[in-house]
Amino acid sequence: YASGSFAVGNLDIDNFYNINEEYGRKCGDRVIEFIDEILKESLPDGFIVERAGDEFFVMSSEHTAETLLMELEEARKQIEVAELECEGHLIKFTVSGAVADIPRSASSVDGLIHVLEDGMFTAKKQGRNRMVFAPAEGKQKMSLKSSYYPKSQLEKLSRLAKRLKKTESALLREALIDLLRKYSQ
Repeated sequence: YASGSFAVGNLDIDNFYNINEEYGRKCGDRVIEFIDEILKESLPDGFIVERAGDEFFVMSSEHTAETLLMELEEARKQIEVAELECEGHLIKFTVSGAVADIPRSASSVDGLIHVLEDGMFTAKKQGRNRMVFAPAEGKQKMSLKSSYYPKSQLEKLSRLAKRLKKTESALLREALIDLLRKYSQ
């Protein structure tokens, strides 16, 4: 990310300890492999998927954090409805995660890891099975669910932001200000 921004998302398997306890480590390992496949197959070009234990990291220097959140939300929905058959058991599972970027969310890789951990905690605390924006370094904790907006609207927002050379968040702030002005009179 030497120049520009770098978006990272992390996903963690919800209640993974219970999956290992109930179905065994072999089935737990199969769940990890299955989720890895879903992520790699469902994400478009420009995203890199890496794994550490039962936690996944998705990175891109080509896409915004907003686009990454939208794509990971779609993958989360696929994971939520998936079922894995292992040793005679039908296993269902979910993931939670957060998205952040450099330079908006954090000024360093260490800071990025820290805000992603905070975001993961927020997603788990809100009930699991969700993706959130990680809070920026030193900012009040805030999370947004990408499911508030249909994918088609988010794609239009992304195209508009590129055309106007503005960030998606700047356009959303502008729309909110216009809305508040309209109804505050």
